[in-house]
Amino acid sequence: MRAKLVSTKLLIRLLAFCTMLLNLSLVTAQNQEISPNRYRFKYRSELYKGTRLQITSKLKALKNDSKFVGIPDVIEEELNTLFTATKKQAIPKYYKKHAIIFLDALYNYEDFAKVYENSLNAVVKKVKKDMYRVDFKFEREFTKAKVILDRKIKEDVTNLEKFDQAKKEFADSQTKLLCHRWMKRKFEKYKGIDIVKNPDELMKAFKKTEAVQVYKLYNSNKIEKIQSYLENQIIDFYYKKSLPEINPKTLDFQYITKM
Repeated sequence: MRAKLVSTKLLIRLLAFCTMLLNLSLVTAQNQEISPNRYRFKYRSELYKGTRLQITSKLKALKNDSKFVGIPDVIEEELNTLFTATKKQAIPKYYKKHAIIFLDALYNYEDFAKVYENSLNAVVKKVKKDMYRVDFKFEREFTKAKVILDRKIKEDVTNLEKFDQAKKEFADSQTKLLCHRWMKRKFEKYKGIDIVKNPDELMKAFKKTEAVQVYKLYNSNKIEKIQSYLENQIIDFYYKKSLPEINPKTLDFQYITKM
């Protein structure tokens, strides 16, 4: 009987101890949310302090800032994952660790965006200049191909192989010149870096399409390769966009006076 009484007392004490620990844990958690200094860290000269909810709200506002609008889906998903992992952390030191990882990724994208825009602006300037430089070349190639085709028609249409080759060279040079002229008109309208910061529909589509690949080059410390990559891609992109728009009937000669 006495042994049973002792066992009951021990059980009661154990339950009381567990209840005390539970209450202490709840109070601690509440204090972590209430205390303005419980969550406190510095990042890029900015001091983050307050409750977990207050700092999380500040991080969310930063993530939704207008300068981060238009982030490619893949990169945005990465940032959202890091943000979600941060706001779930109840222990201050772990919250700080995750918050810094999130901020690193967020500001890394901001730094990347500046490099991307400057590189794209330089590429637009170069392509625009090259458009003028090669304009005469493409027109001359087309006129030469037309002269050769006309000669083949008059001379010997029985040699189908040579005739078909002349027709193909004429068609290719015509398409090249028409696409070039279409692209040239587009790039002539682009003035300064504004076309990169406030792009038209074409530039916006190109900028979004290439953002992820350029981001990979940036994070791989291959910044010097970004411009050459963008130059190749933008010419290919605009060339393909021009194909459904060109019309041989609208072709005018700017250098050759007689055909």
